Amino acid sequence: MIISFLISYLLGSIPFGKIVTKILTGKDITKTGSQNIGATNVYRSVSKKAGLLVLILDGIKPMLALVIISYFFNEYYQNFKFLYFFISIVGHIFPIWLMFKGGKGVACFFGGFLIISPIPTLISMAVWMVTVKITKISSLGALLSIFLLTSYQIVSNYGTLNKGTIFAIMLLIFWKHNENIKRLIQGKENKINL
Repeated sequence: MIISFLISYLLGSIPFGKIVTKILTGKDITKTGSQNIGATNVYRSVSKKAGLLVLILDGIKPMLALVIISYFFNEYYQNFKFLYFFISIVGHIFPIWLMFKGGKGVACFFGGFLIISPIPTLISMAVWMVTVKITKISSLGALLSIFLLTSYQIVSNYGTLNKGTIFAIMLLIFWKHNENIKRLIQGKENKINL
């Protein structure tokens, strides 16, 4: 079981934002813009296509982890899939390769839930995109859609462990967005040009 947890963490910890930026520009994304390895910073600092590529690659990490674990460790996967999902996001946010300074987990959140609960996730992603399109504020769209999907998942899932893990995922991502939340409250959050 320890091996399966390690797989989740290591796949989640792949720093695609840093890798893509380095390949395309030779620059270090951790020293550019907001210094975050996530898709939004890559989008702003490198290009729209690079940001979209990182968004997709980050979303694939938990998907890949869940698929691999469901195949090789199916008996554990059935009981602990949300825990594996959580660990992959922890890997993304606290990657061992970057001194535990990673992204904010949004793409991973949606990628993992696409495997676990595709239709509600697609709906929440649509809410995310529409919100960003209207407001030009990436963090607002992300946080709103994450809150809505988390609420749905908690209501829909049975068992204290599942509910607690799903809630913990949301809390971790919201905690990583604490500065964004402060700026949203102050009306000073950065906008993004789509």
